[in-house]
Amino acid sequence: MDRASALTILTTEHYTLQMVRTANIADATGRAGHLLTTISASMIALGFVAQVVPPRVLLTLMVVICGGLFLIGLATLFRAVELVIEDVQAGLGINRIRHVYVDLEPSTRDVFVRQLHDDTAGVEADAGQTGWRNARRPRLIGTALTVAGFVNLVNGLVAGTIAGAAAGLLNASLTWSIVIGALVSVAVISAFGVALGRIGRRGVAPIATRYPRNHPN
Repeated sequence: MDRASALTILTTEHYTLQMVRTANIADATGRAGHLLTTISASMIALGFVAQVVPPRVLLTLMVVICGGLFLIGLATLFRAVELVIEDVQAGLGINRIRHVYVDLEPSTRDVFVRQLHDDTAGVEADAGQTGWRNARRPRLIGTALTVAGFVNLVNGLVAGTIAGAAAGLLNASLTWSIVIGALVSVAVISAFGVALGRIGRRGVAPIATRYPRNHPN
């Protein structure tokens, strides 16, 4: 295959992968926005209801409504993780193509400001996560700041609200209801954070790395 044909194929694939990343960002932010809108509308409705019903009825409604919101949040969360995996895969492909560009025309090496390495470290660098390099766990911070991490945070708060309301129905004091809700929130956020991190690593694992950061070229 001549160089012109190779460049045509590579640029087409590069453009396709970039469109995939753009679509993923739009999908993830749209789903997160819909989740927040649903939660906001539900909280406003509960605020109006709270003015006319007894506390136990309000707590029961909170458990039921927030339970539904948590299920919606789970669906949003797992889809957001799928989109993150797809986005990382596309990022790996773009970095690999960029490296091949340099192989075809070495004089362009100093032109690229983005990464030339098709490993997760290269994608993280492109995402700006190198700014956390001095943190104890920079990858954890970077993951928490993604749309999936944000949705996980929201889900944890909703789960804490359910636990606190349920504790109130069981005649727990306000202080204990708050403590129980906070503990459940932390537990849910941590547990799902670990699980989603493992899912993400498994999703990217099938893609072999050809041009790691320690590559001689």
